[in-house]
Amino acid sequence: MAEEIRTSRRDLVSRVATLELLVADLVELLWRVDPQAMEKLAADAGHDLEIQNSRTALPGGEHQRERLYSVLKDRQRMLKPRRTNAAA
Repeated sequence: MAEEIRTSRRDLVSRVATLELLVADLVELLWRVDPQAMEKLAADAGHDLEIQNSRTALPGGEHQRERLYSVLKDRQRMLKPRRTNAAA
């Protein structure tokens, strides 16, 4: 049973990593297709992050706030153009 859980966790981690790579590739392609729209998305992500940071935390919801902050930070990071793309 413990080995089944370990295997399923390993499988889940590999699936998440695969999805992250696919999303990163998609974001890179979108930068090439429409850089202006991606600039707007990146600005929106930064704005969402600022809003989230400026809110007063609700009692008992700090762990949810941290999860949301993490998601928004990842979204902002993923939408930033990569320097290697600018040179290409």
